[in-house]
Amino acid sequence: MEETPRDRVLREELADPQRLTGHLARLIALLQAKVDPTQKYLVYVLAQQSRIGHLVLEPWMLQNLFGEQYDNIVIVTGLGEEAANGTFFQYLRSRFTIIETDDIVLTTMGFVEGGAFSIGNFDFLLWRPQSLFTRFTTALAAGLPHRFFEVSEEWLEPGRELRARLLPDTDLPYVMLHVRDEAFAPEMGYHGFRCNSVGNYRPAVEALLDRGYAVIRIGDPGSPELGVTHPHYIELSHQSGYDRSADFGLLAGAHFGIVTQSGPWAFLQALGRPILLTNAYPEPFWVFEEHEIALYKHVLRADGTELTYRELWECEVPDRILTKNLLSENGLTALSNSAEEVQAGVEEMLLLLDSKTLPDQDAQMRFHAITRAFDDTVKGTAADREVEPRLQRRLSRRFLEFNPRFLE
Repeated sequence: MEETPRDRVLREELADPQRLTGHLARLIALLQAKVDPTQKYLVYVLAQQSRIGHLVLEPWMLQNLFGEQYDNIVIVTGLGEEAANGTFFQYLRSRFTIIETDDIVLTTMGFVEGGAFSIGNFDFLLWRPQSLFTRFTTALAAGLPHRFFEVSEEWLEPGRELRARLLPDTDLPYVMLHVRDEAFAPEMGYHGFRCNSVGNYRPAVEALLDRGYAVIRIGDPGSPELGVTHPHYIELSHQSGYDRSADFGLLAGAHFGIVTQSGPWAFLQALGRPILLTNAYPEPFWVFEEHEIALYKHVLRADGTELTYRELWECEVPDRILTKNLLSENGLTALSNSAEEVQAGVEEMLLLLDSKTLPDQDAQMRFHAITRAFDDTVKGTAADREVEPRLQRRLSRRFLEFNPRFLE
């Protein structure tokens, strides 16, 4: 893979301790020029404001871990005009002290594992994103309460205006849909495993429309259309002038979201909205939200037999065969959730929201036991207790009916 400008900065400027110290001094000078020097601050560098998942999750995790301890959390990041979602970037300004810079060396410090340390009135977290994810998951497994992003009327209004313009009945409850497919970032082929078959979602969408819900699909303008013709269905990504600015408000007000493991999923998690997660796979963090129901992606051997959940983890630890898209090199192929599985998952979510159905505790215990054999971060007093443990997420009952060997 060709070296990127950030790779070069990491190698030439930040791998050398003496140079890193000099750049840290420049970062401190930037902070001193922007904030009240008499106040105490927690400082974090967000390197990837252009990636929606990182733009949402890293500040949210900081709020959960340190929001009680610090009145002032500073996030140093790239330019707002390059943010993945401009509206959400402005929302962050209402919650944090955001310092923008076009200095690639300073923003690349968000990939440096420098630890936690204090200089003057600045408490620095020089952590890579994965270190933040690990500490966040570990804290939730131990019982840390969620601090979801709260959204006032001003942030909901753009979504309301858009629905008023595109839907004949704006009082209908609506469901958000986002499916990552091959049209998104085709230059990032190593993320190919995360792409899925859009057409498999059509029966679920039609079933929701028949039950009186509106469905709003967001995503990449180059994605194939779903082919649903209904006054209460909107392919927002194919609307003229779509710029994703309304995504935040729309997701905040949704009855629930149907998503894959891609950017909009992060919005729903940070907002505490119900989630039907489709085509899931082992991830580097968990959010322990009991209203997140998961259907897992299928991975098949050459003989057609399917990998179990344990075997999916064996692919990821330590070689990351799935997330590096090395399936073909290892005699494996991926298969998206079927239309029947997605529709069954939607029915299960509606039942959960309607009647507060309880999870299958036996299945959840097996799911957690397998996970903790590969991922230490899910071990904790709240997650491991025998009575009413904190669930890392709900595993779909209907998915297990379709795939009874999954937890073997």
